[in-house]
Amino acid sequence: MLPIFSSVFMAELGDKTQVATVCFMAGGGCTKAEVFWASSLALVLSTLLAVIFGAAIGRFIPPHFLKIGAGAVFVIMGLLFIRQGLSREKADTGGEA
Repeated sequence: MLPIFSSVFMAELGDKTQVATVCFMAGGGCTKAEVFWASSLALVLSTLLAVIFGAAIGRFIPPHFLKIGAGAVFVIMGLLFIRQGLSREKADTGGEA
């Protein structure tokens, strides 16, 4: 159970969900408790969906294929984000990147 907690905790630090939560709190209009409970419920429900989906596809696809596929998706997404960042930097500097 500790590896699951550690992996998810580290993956969630500084992600878009956490940034959105910070923005809701900084924007005012909601109490700390409202922001905490709403964001916690959203995370719990999205995790529940992932568990249900994972259990369903785990019956049809061997786990090692899922790990390879997940790794490939992360690499592809990372490369796309790097490309997007470089193109924005190029646009911000007037084409000198």
